[in-house]
Amino acid sequence: MRRLSRTVTQYSFGIALALIVAGSAGCAGSRGFDQAAMREALHLDSPSASETPPVLPGSARPSPPFRLGIFFVKHQVPDTPSIRKVEWLSADRDQLLRELAPLRDERLLADMFVLTDVRLRGTDIKEIRQAGARFGADMTLIVDGVAGIDRYNNYLAWLYPTLLGAYLAPGTESDALVMATGSLWAAHSDWHTRIQTVEERSKIVGAAAFLDDNAPLHDAKRLAIQTLGKSIVEQLRLLK
Repeated sequence: MRRLSRTVTQYSFGIALALIVAGSAGCAGSRGFDQAAMREALHLDSPSASETPPVLPGSARPSPPFRLGIFFVKHQVPDTPSIRKVEWLSADRDQLLRELAPLRDERLLADMFVLTDVRLRGTDIKEIRQAGARFGADMTLIVDGVAGIDRYNNYLAWLYPTLLGAYLAPGTESDALVMATGSLWAAHSDWHTRIQTVEERSKIVGAAAFLDDNAPLHDAKRLAIQTLGKSIVEQLRLLK
């Protein structure tokens, strides 16, 4: 009986020690977001991104109603604590199409579709424009994005060393930031618009054992698509 009691005590101590170590490892405060690294990944600080769109001879602006091709950039950003790539899902593409749908009723868009050519890369603007032209687009919208996660403990994390607290105490917070861009390019000329950049955040709070960083990330991405869609709608309305 004594041996059993000693075994139970050792087992409980081992669990408590593991929880203390885990709690200590994750108790760092908020690091914030490395927005400089995110902007660099999106090439937002390059001269071509910050300059005013040139109006060159022969750079004819497309006339509405447009056929709009939409290309979602697939980034090869390595996931790190400060920056990670955004996975564009079919639900994200459908959401942006819904955001742009009012332009059909206003007869600014004759049609819109997603360019899904796997050979395309986000850095090759000329190739993307040519792909849009092959599919009959008058204009191509290039959508890009990166994300960051800031996960940290709050004042309730002191309860984590207790068995009950480790599973019930909302001592961890997960903040997500999604930075998304959209730029419009004519398919048959050098005309293009200035890059539109949006940032959206989302946060959840919960017990460390059950907190999923993907939840605020997905919500921030949804908000970013919503905001970007509204921005692109306003840009296209100026072309009436």
